[in-house]
Amino acid sequence: MSKTKNKIRVSFIGMNAEDVTGSMTLVEFSEHKILIEAGLFQSNSIMNDYRINNRRFDFKSSEIEYIFCCHNHADHMLLLPKLYAQGCKAKIIVPKGVSKLFEIMARDSAFIMQKDVETIARRYKKDVYPIYNESDVDTTLSYFQEYDYNEKIELNDSISFRFLPSGHIICASQLELWINCNNHISKIAYTSDLGNTVIPKYYVTPFKPIEKCNLLIGESTYANTERSVNIKDRVKDLEKIHAVINTVCCDNKHKVLIPVFSLDRTQNILSILYDMFHDDKNFHIPIIVDSPLACKITKLYEKLLYGEELDKYRQIMSWNNIKFIEEYADSKSYQESKDPCVVLGCSGFMNSGRSRQWAKVLLPDSLSHILFVGYSSDGSLSYKIKKGKVTKTISIDGKAYPNRCNCSDLLSFTSHMQHDQLLDYYSNVNCEKICLVHGEFKEKCKFAKELQNEVSKKNKTQKIIAVNSSTSILL
Repeated sequence: MSKTKNKIRVSFIGMNAEDVTGSMTLVEFSEHKILIEAGLFQSNSIMNDYRINNRRFDFKSSEIEYIFCCHNHADHMLLLPKLYAQGCKAKIIVPKGVSKLFEIMARDSAFIMQKDVETIARRYKKDVYPIYNESDVDTTLSYFQEYDYNEKIELNDSISFRFLPSGHIICASQLELWINCNNHISKIAYTSDLGNTVIPKYYVTPFKPIEKCNLLIGESTYANTERSVNIKDRVKDLEKIHAVINTVCCDNKHKVLIPVFSLDRTQNILSILYDMFHDDKNFHIPIIVDSPLACKITKLYEKLLYGEELDKYRQIMSWNNIKFIEEYADSKSYQESKDPCVVLGCSGFMNSGRSRQWAKVLLPDSLSHILFVGYSSDGSLSYKIKKGKVTKTISIDGKAYPNRCNCSDLLSFTSHMQHDQLLDYYSNVNCEKICLVHGEFKEKCKFAKELQNEVSKKNKTQKIIAVNSSTSILL
């Protein structure tokens, strides 16, 4: 014990140690405990998600001093209210703008958790309690502190930090964390999720690399070479979107569904459609944003943007073709209508939300089309539709629907840094160790070997570690 007492311990206690979701890392030194992110585990099983997200923490919530969170995706932040339901008093350190987004998403999450326990009770005959409720969200919000990019902040004599842009989504960052332990300063760098640097994207601050640290904790979501895309892929995808909407909506008077996520993907696809069609005086097809959460977040963007981006965004929001639908009765009316439209429905995986209802309407229609603009997890409804071209029916909520609708899978809309760029970025950071998290485990191990080879080619000596749930690093 005496040998390690004066060291910094980094433990990978979240599900992202071996998976692509459920981000959480514990940093301990002297009498201090710090968390880096607190995200939900998300899969295609309500019961499995509940079991994992409701398990005991590997620490006492009341002992955490600071929590650093880098962006607003659920698997990075939306376990926070559980901590505060258990007596946490830690200050939550985030980039500017994150708390406003968190409030909208966390309240929606609390609502979903209530629905989930009702489903569990009905489906599995188990009486369980929500992981947290809206009152816990209120408590959590009072602990947020926001900071600008690129400014080194000293929290106390032992802890300093800086946020650097990650280029992932709006208000997203990487974290540089300086820790003074027994008069020795060590620097931990954490990438959180990194943006795709190959293909331009709306509403993100451009990625800025971390140059030097002792320990780099890096995401590896798209470390698989098969997922790499380039600007030519984006051009082809844009051409596909334009052609499908023209044919399906303008010529054949049917519907196009684009399953999207409420945060980032909705706003980016809206902007793409605006650039594509707003100058066409003959284009009168409604663009339906069919999701209460997406509507709230889309409106909030006007408070998060500034300068030329804000001016452009306001032009998009004033486009007459865009219709925001929050009430399900209005969504139902569009579903039953014979008129053509383009629907941005949430969620992207189609496991819940309005996109799932739209699938029931459109799957039997051979003249309609579903445009997929994101990754689909194995077993999700979007995955089944993408892979189900040879099946005559697809089951949704216990009912079989004829599988006649056309679909296209557009791969260039990933918000994650690609394999080659990850390899280049990580191999150029001057550090002692690189710990890979947030990736499918087998692919992460394969990438770790590639990265170790790349580091050796550059005559560097970093040790590459594909972490698992038992990994603990001493600095």
